[in-house]
Amino acid sequence: MPEEKKDELIHLTIDGMPVEVPPGTLVWAAAKQAGIEIPIYCYHPKMPPLGACRMCFVEIEKMPKPPQTSCTTPVAEGMVVHTKTEKVLKARRGTLEFLLLNHPLDCPICDKAGECDLQDFTLRHGPGNTRFDLHKRHYEKPVPVSDDVMLDRERCILCQRCTRFSSEISMDNGLVMISRGYKMEVGTAPGHAFDSIFSGNTTEICPVGALTASTYRFKARPWELKHTASVCNNCSVGCNARVDTRVDRVTRLMSRNNDAVDDGWLCNRGRWEFDYVNSPQRLRTPLIRRNGQLTRASWDEALSYIATRLKDIKGQHGAQAIAGIGSTRTTNEEAYLFQKVLRQVIGTTHVDHHHGFFPGARDQLTGKPWMMTNSIVDIERASHIVLIASDPYQRQPILNLRMKKALSKGAQIFIINSADTELDRLATYKLQVPAGSEGVSVKVMLKHLLSKNTATDVHGYEDVRAIIQREDQAIRAGEDSFGAKLTSQLQLLADTLLDAKGAVILYDEMATLDNGNEDLAADVQALAVLTGNIDKPGAGAGPLFEDANSLGARDMGLLPDALPGYQVIDEPGLAYDQILRDSQVKALLVMGANPARHLPDGQLPASLEFVVVQELLLTETAQQADVVLPAVSFAEKEGSMTNVDHHVQAIRRALRPLPGAKADWEILVALAQYLGETWTYASPRDVLLEIAEQNPFYVGLAWEDLGAQGIRIVQEQEAAHV
Repeated sequence: MPEEKKDELIHLTIDGMPVEVPPGTLVWAAAKQAGIEIPIYCYHPKMPPLGACRMCFVEIEKMPKPPQTSCTTPVAEGMVVHTKTEKVLKARRGTLEFLLLNHPLDCPICDKAGECDLQDFTLRHGPGNTRFDLHKRHYEKPVPVSDDVMLDRERCILCQRCTRFSSEISMDNGLVMISRGYKMEVGTAPGHAFDSIFSGNTTEICPVGALTASTYRFKARPWELKHTASVCNNCSVGCNARVDTRVDRVTRLMSRNNDAVDDGWLCNRGRWEFDYVNSPQRLRTPLIRRNGQLTRASWDEALSYIATRLKDIKGQHGAQAIAGIGSTRTTNEEAYLFQKVLRQVIGTTHVDHHHGFFPGARDQLTGKPWMMTNSIVDIERASHIVLIASDPYQRQPILNLRMKKALSKGAQIFIINSADTELDRLATYKLQVPAGSEGVSVKVMLKHLLSKNTATDVHGYEDVRAIIQREDQAIRAGEDSFGAKLTSQLQLLADTLLDAKGAVILYDEMATLDNGNEDLAADVQALAVLTGNIDKPGAGAGPLFEDANSLGARDMGLLPDALPGYQVIDEPGLAYDQILRDSQVKALLVMGANPARHLPDGQLPASLEFVVVQELLLTETAQQADVVLPAVSFAEKEGSMTNVDHHVQAIRRALRPLPGAKADWEILVALAQYLGETWTYASPRDVLLEIAEQNPFYVGLAWEDLGAQGIRIVQEQEAAHV
């Protein structure tokens, strides 16, 4: 019989309490797991131990030179730890006394007061008075180390969290330690600016008030704020965030650790770009165009008018004269109801949203919908990362940190792009190609692989080979434009992917709209299949979507050729661009989108007789509408959103809805009722239950399943449902 599996946990005792933790756990973390507080400044769970602040002292039996730093000492079997001996307590008091020698006692005006570790630890662990009766050191304050971050040097305790974040996490060395000894301070390197898109994280991890956000300084006190667990609405990563509000205004967003999604970080966009929620320009009442001007109206008046006009247009031109353009930033429930209003209530098939170009709702090679086949965590497990026509630093910033984390573990990064990107400096190879030829570069790799007959055992390779042979002339032209060196590098990259332990190949969905990149999505998927980088750990391929709920919009059926769950439609409707060009479309419903920005002159077609827009602000499209309905933001409603790797997560209401405005789902329910339907949805939770009944990808999903950090729909489960 096989031997029984040995217990892999380490057993130790902390303050007389037995504790079991995995091997490699630090004493500090083991104590935290047991509910025992050990004060700490320099240590951060997402960075390697440093042991610089000397605050986390403990006494460990049978170890030399007590006390020891708990943040640098791993647990050992049978270890006995004491956190409250006189030697430990004296050492902590001494450390705090030194830290407070020059630290200003300006808690009443410090933005960190109320959530300051120095303040809290001094109260719980520090001396009750000071022996230092000389003048404290003073600096000019504050120093703007960037447009967003202010530095009060005299508050700094030199824990080095901020500089280590800059060197080890964001890898931009935006902040460094300057000088030596008692003159040491935090600053920027000569000739360098602290312009990182991740700079806001340093203000959050600073344990004192040395680094503060310019947007939050003197705006509120922590104890005045209401905290709501939610999700960032600014890109497709779906970072978990805590929305802090005061007096019906969003004051700030803070990170809310979710290892499967954001790894505990927020980019500056997610942290600070919420002004639209607080904007005084927010719409507060329905508007109806009268005599060429948008004028105020009641909800009953606006909805009655919409219903009457839609019925008239449907009666005169048919249901197919009505179309809808949905949003990539509204919730799943709202996207689902929007397409249901168009398809089931009005009877049209013309439903879409702005997205990249994908040949059909599903990839023909794998049968899977167009999405990343890997998880976000798989990115940091990959041995090779290939970025094609994408720049996560600008578009999906927190994924950039995942790639740097993979780099620190030994991964190699390859970039194929016509533009410069932030990761170029860290890449093994940057293959600079002419604009719009990223797609051809993938075809060059596919041609090379197929010429070696490496893919003869892969199902569906015959179709790929036929496509490559059919486009051989275009590929040859691309190779000629690349030159021998670049072509050789692409072929070498193809061979590297073939031998890779696990490669993740990603592209930006909007790059597929560029001339020359029309086949990019299908070709990248084929490249991943032919190199064996599908459905294995640390490997995958797919698009990097643009907005917070871009994938959710697809899942919910905001597509002209697929119902919710990518169920095929026999007769597809008009696509996004066709809706905006087809003169047969007489009425257009727009929810949370701004299609006017995608038109050459910014003007909606003159053939449109009636336009309805649901929106927060008077956008370019709303300004041209016949009826504008005021909607609420992500901070004023609840619902679910689906991020780039198919994590379904909950957003929760942090603010009371703006008076006069309604959530998009409420608007849609009311409109359906004015059109003669008897919809009885009382909340987004009711809608989610219906989605779970009808969408094969969301089968069995309930609001309670989303919890605090959501749930990822796994590809294998999806295939089983479908």
